[in-house]
Amino acid sequence: MAETAWEPVTPGVIGPDYRQSLELLRHAAHTEESEDVTLRRFTALGHPAALLYVDGLTDSESVQRFFLEPLLRAAPPPSEEPLDTYLINIVLPLASVSPSAQVSAVMSRVFSGDAALIVDTMDGALVADMKGFVKRGVSEPVNESVVAGPHEGFTESLRDNTVLIRRLMRTPALVCEAAAVGKKVPARVCLMYLDGIAQRENVEEVRRRLEGCNIDYVSSIGMLEQLIEDDPFALLPQTACTERPDRAVSFLSEGQIVILMENAPAALALPVGFLHLFHAPDDTAMRWQYGTFLRLLRLAGMVISLLLPGLFIALTVYHTEGLSLSLMTSVVESQAKVPLSLFPSMLIMLLIFSLINEAGTRVPGALGASLSIVGGLILGQAVVEAELFSPLILIVVALSGLGSYAAPSFSLTLALRIGQLILLLAAGVGGYPGMALALFCLLLRAFGVTSLKAPYFSPVAPKRPANPDRAVRLPVWRQRLRGAIANPFHMNRVQGAMRAWDEPDKEKP
Repeated sequence: MAETAWEPVTPGVIGPDYRQSLELLRHAAHTEESEDVTLRRFTALGHPAALLYVDGLTDSESVQRFFLEPLLRAAPPPSEEPLDTYLINIVLPLASVSPSAQVSAVMSRVFSGDAALIVDTMDGALVADMKGFVKRGVSEPVNESVVAGPHEGFTESLRDNTVLIRRLMRTPALVCEAAAVGKKVPARVCLMYLDGIAQRENVEEVRRRLEGCNIDYVSSIGMLEQLIEDDPFALLPQTACTERPDRAVSFLSEGQIVILMENAPAALALPVGFLHLFHAPDDTAMRWQYGTFLRLLRLAGMVISLLLPGLFIALTVYHTEGLSLSLMTSVVESQAKVPLSLFPSMLIMLLIFSLINEAGTRVPGALGASLSIVGGLILGQAVVEAELFSPLILIVVALSGLGSYAAPSFSLTLALRIGQLILLLAAGVGGYPGMALALFCLLLRAFGVTSLKAPYFSPVAPKRPANPDRAVRLPVWRQRLRGAIANPFHMNRVQGAMRAWDEPDKEKP
């Protein structure tokens, strides 16, 4: 019974028999059970006809103006002209109307906001774009704010998102392929890439992975990311998720593939590497000196976040000979007043810091930011005055927390925090040797990660010719090469760009 209830449509073909076609549509759309599914019956061109649409998803005014009124006023077609051709070319003043015979295809479009028409003696149905559902307008991205650069972000409308990208990249080489994921409840997906710049094997691999998503329903872009990534057990993210159309365009120009999904205000880009997650959206909009300074500052913050707690515990617990006498005296004096040793104190404070951050994220509106700041200040002041934790612990935790926020990618931030806890545990158990062994294992695992079968740390490891825009942001006029994942025959931006875009079917210049 559960399997039957989940079936989205009844398989079948819409033919010239009006009664049979009407029964197929009624059964497939559950018109008797669903209050918002409308099946409007009338007579047009001297034949019984029916119009199927979903109230709220379809614009009722457009249905009345461009569908019902022309059909009710139209004269019968000449005897020698097919009925569907006559309706498309003469009667219906619509730009987007097409025939469809499969019930499954008709249901997919109807429940996406289109309207379907069947007429007696007409083979198949005519489906027209009549979407009129409520949607959010273009606004500023929530999680990727910039100082310099555009302030437009993706919305939940798939068509609006493709338009935002095409408005920034006006070239016929930009391909926008339609796809669907989900076996029982298909979700619309759009695959975008630059023909000639993106490698064909990468595009085919993404198509294969989307087709292989053997799951009933994909509810979000994050769920889709987990279904198509290379290694689900890797700590590092293997796709780049962005809310910004300009960043999606930069990915496309580097030869990457961008995936958009209906009801998802973000896009996935792949293959990606560490450098793609390390770069901020507005790095290119700044002069190269400023961009380089911010990148080095960002890199230092990420290193501090990952290593500082473990190094502090290893130094103060196991390797005190590395401390000066004054610093060692300060550590001993502060620790003598608290009940817990340094290692459990550090672990508890890092977990409390993560808890405050998560609580601030989940609390709605501006109250979340206030909760994170006020909660951290009050809690820190309280534990110091109560002499539960050493003030040095609070300083280290605060510095490591600030360093983790420097990562532009939220997924990379979480990966740094998990790695931070792993190194802290290793340092608490084995000091410097234990931390060094854990760091070696993490790096060994990280260098084995791939994204769409591309090495994660390429073009640094393995070394490949590619854009020199890495940790140091060179001037724009020095960046003549694309990323290492682009089509190697069109790597040069100056010599290969026009050739690749003008002759997209050629693999070699």
